[in-house]
Amino acid sequence: MKTSILVSLLFGFGGIYAQDTIGIQAIDSVAQHSKIFSLSPISKKVDQVNGLVFGLGHINNKNIERQTINGINIEANPAPAAGVLYAFMMLMHIDDVIKNNKIKVIKNSEEDYKIRNVNYTPDLKLNGLNLSSGCFFTTTSMNGLNISAGNKFNDFNGFSVTILGTIADNQNGLSIGVYNANNDLIGSTIGVYNQSYELKGLHLGVFNQAQINRGLQIGVFNKSNSKGFQLGLWNINNKRSMPFLNW
Repeated sequence: MKTSILVSLLFGFGGIYAQDTIGIQAIDSVAQHSKIFSLSPISKKVDQVNGLVFGLGHINNKNIERQTINGINIEANPAPAAGVLYAFMMLMHIDDVIKNNKIKVIKNSEEDYKIRNVNYTPDLKLNGLNLSSGCFFTTTSMNGLNISAGNKFNDFNGFSVTILGTIADNQNGLSIGVYNANNDLIGSTIGVYNQSYELKGLHLGVFNQAQINRGLQIGVFNKSNSKGFQLGLWNINNKRSMPFLNW
């Protein structure tokens, strides 16, 4: 009788311990997959950050495709320093560069207007605010406000303010920078040079170029391989070339 009671107690306590252990593991698993704060690059154990991410930036890896940031992403990005070093090295060997590279006449074809090498997976998802001294090291889709030296996105929805410019496959919203390029624009780009494969909004700049113009180009020089409204010093489309106004 005593033996039976002892065995029952052991099984009871064992079951309670096992359940507690499983519960603790489940809590740890949830804690690993979601955080309020994280350094970047984000750990492969973290799927989502709801809060703040701070670091040197994000890099391509097999876990990026399932990682999402909801909040603020701040990067002390070393890309600008690398760019300055590269430019300095080019200047040191400018004679060799000139000798080995012939100037070619650029002929605009349909493919010349497209942003190439845009991959959809894996990519990082960012919803919120991005503050960076450089650009993303991995493919990224973003909804929100981007303030950086320059950036490239798969899909961008929001407002982008950069020094160099914003490059995107699909862009909905407004981007400001020296160079802005996209395959599909619903919104506006403001810069020195604006380029879209299909424009469904506004180009405002010195030189504007589009393969398909379904919106409006305002600049000093405007070029379109289709019809579309153009206001500028000189305007070119597939029908005519005119000063001031073209359609």
